[in-house]
Amino acid sequence: MAELKYWIWMNELGINPLLARRVLEHLGGPKEAFFAERDSFLRIPGITERELPALLTKDLDKTVRILGDMQALGGRVLTQQDAEYPERLRNIDDAPIVLYVRGRLPLVDNEAVITVAGTRKCSTYGLRAAARIAGEVTRHGGIVVSGLASGVDTAAAQGALSEGGPVIGVLGCGLERVYPPENLKIFEAVLENGCLVSEYPPGAPPSRHHFPRRNRIMTGLALALVAVEIPTEKSGVMHSVNHAIDQGRDVFIVPANIDARTSMASNKLIAEGFQAASTGWQVLEGYTGQFPQIKDEEEVRAARLPVKRQRDLPVPAVKRRQASTKKEIDKPAKEVYIDLEAARKRIMEGRSEAEQAVLACLNAEPIHVDEIIAKSGLPVAKVSVCLTTLGIGGYIREHPGKRYSIQFD
Repeated sequence: MAELKYWIWMNELGINPLLARRVLEHLGGPKEAFFAERDSFLRIPGITERELPALLTKDLDKTVRILGDMQALGGRVLTQQDAEYPERLRNIDDAPIVLYVRGRLPLVDNEAVITVAGTRKCSTYGLRAAARIAGEVTRHGGIVVSGLASGVDTAAAQGALSEGGPVIGVLGCGLERVYPPENLKIFEAVLENGCLVSEYPPGAPPSRHHFPRRNRIMTGLALALVAVEIPTEKSGVMHSVNHAIDQGRDVFIVPANIDARTSMASNKLIAEGFQAASTGWQVLEGYTGQFPQIKDEEEVRAARLPVKRQRDLPVPAVKRRQASTKKEIDKPAKEVYIDLEAARKRIMEGRSEAEQAVLACLNAEPIHVDEIIAKSGLPVAKVSVCLTTLGIGGYIREHPGKRYSIQFD
């Protein structure tokens, strides 16, 4: 813990991670770098006079503020020397000096982690493809990484969350910021079911130049990148593709119509020999020998995954009545029989304990969120997140006035 402030100090100098690695290797660690003098830095091969001013800044005030902010957020700071820092990420040339983390970071090195990324201004096809593939990756036992930006990133997170899986959200800003703002519920759901990570401290804005750098972390955490809709070879998605190639990661490209403007570069890359993928199983199939938790198609079907959606739920049976000579006003209402408990059981399959507690409160008739909170005994924030993830998956329906019901049709 005593050395943590020096790791944060080095991270906040704004120097290139490759230079930071050279400094750490030659001087022995961030504490040694903090107390090093000018001559010590000049003995490091490749260092220039232009890079010295930052390294000679010996101020820990910002570091103290960052530690306080992370404590207030309930987060933690991982350094390259920490066991929880993913080895897969640590091994890339320009690995981040520290990772700021909120939520539960999976044991990345033991998991089949797949990054799903694509353009923000995507087509409806792109949204559907990203959600479907991310959901299938989760269903087969993988973990999805998303940048949580608009478009493909958001759809990928929704697809994974709808299958009850964790999501690793990699941000290009501080962990307390929701960007874009309309993704608040998605961010809350990711925190509940996974984690948020960033190399930028609390308070850092979503600056334009942060996102290309963020992409190397997204691919560095993963075994492979699935690129959905690459408009041009100069688009932001190509940064991720290039990072993945440089890091030795597999790259899968989702094919699209030959005249789709949002995927012109995608189809070109496939023509050049990149692997095409249209399902999550095509992405994970090659890793089954390394990760026994990956379920093949037969295992998924046997486990009745994905969890049944509303289209698979039992159709309400209508009890037919004999024609009557009674006046219309005297006719009793038709009796509709819904196997509510069977439907609820099927929906609950594979959901978290909190989501199951929320589902247990719901019926065919809408009830207010306050009643759900009271019946479930869960905190308000947790109920809100559960309602978000269940809504994304199509398991519940939201009605006017903050009322909810189980989705049957």
